[in-house]
Amino acid sequence: MKLRVFVVGLAWTFCLCGQKKGFDFAEACFRNPSLPYCPNRDFVIKPPKGGAPSSGAYSGASPSTAGQAITIDAAGIDWRFADPSADALAALNCSKLPGSSFAHSVIDQLASNQGLSPAEAQNIFRALSGVSQVALSVRADTVLILVTGRAADAILPALQSGWKSIPVGEHALLIGQAAAVDQASRRLSMDSALGELPQTAQQRPAGSEFWVVGSAKLAGQEAVSAGVTRFELTASIWDRLTSDAAFEFAGAPDPSAIRPWLSTLGDAQVEGNAVLARMSMDADETRRNLTQIAMSPLGRSLGAFIQSARYLPVRDTAATVHTKPVIYGLDDGPREVK
Repeated sequence: MKLRVFVVGLAWTFCLCGQKKGFDFAEACFRNPSLPYCPNRDFVIKPPKGGAPSSGAYSGASPSTAGQAITIDAAGIDWRFADPSADALAALNCSKLPGSSFAHSVIDQLASNQGLSPAEAQNIFRALSGVSQVALSVRADTVLILVTGRAADAILPALQSGWKSIPVGEHALLIGQAAAVDQASRRLSMDSALGELPQTAQQRPAGSEFWVVGSAKLAGQEAVSAGVTRFELTASIWDRLTSDAAFEFAGAPDPSAIRPWLSTLGDAQVEGNAVLARMSMDADETRRNLTQIAMSPLGRSLGAFIQSARYLPVRDTAATVHTKPVIYGLDDGPREVK
């Protein structure tokens, strides 16, 4: 399964779809100084004291000796799980999903576009609604998924061939290709140094609902040709569709040289060594255009995340659809048999 297309599609969907009226970046930084493009960001992003995870979040092994690098972000994700040379990292806070009819409709539409049945779409929404956070690490075709806040009685669906899951800390699971999961487990068991993108992830804005950072090649060929070296994005899809994105360059970009690419971003500005873009659509507007978004290449890319959500644990209730027998009493909780 290739989740890289999900990260690319989601970033471009937020940046290209529904660009709206002008945006004051100074005002945005005043309201939320932890956004990726704000000049005082480093002063307002403070990791938890001593690297301790926040309540209800991942609680695996963490550095305990003074002077060691902190690897856990403000939301409790220990980014040692991620590949040190990852091409992209993403994190989704699922805490608001159960009460968001807007997010539910987006997930249902994308699932339908992927050819999934209403029952499968319902299971996907319930899987996402039943965990605290989902973090992704993508390197080429290697995917790692860290799930936190899993209920003890949640059943893990049968994984595809070559994949495995292992428990890490309290109510947390690592899921992905077997070799990658084993390597991530070893990193979490020792004082492993973070790679470049995991270091950025450790300092991601506190309280962000969706966050992604990636290398230039994941931002698309047009961005690479324009000279983008990296992008970072924060977004929300709970009650409206909004995003703030920063496309970074090695130096101050020439506006005339990047004008063709810049025009695809809608409301975008050049600030120092970055291009900043913001998008905002209300729920009604998003719903009216949801079919077009879902059927577009960008929407199909977003659908890759819906496909991956089929491998998340789901609470076992009368509404849960199991297509395979379930084994109980395993270390990582009950799971379906392949």
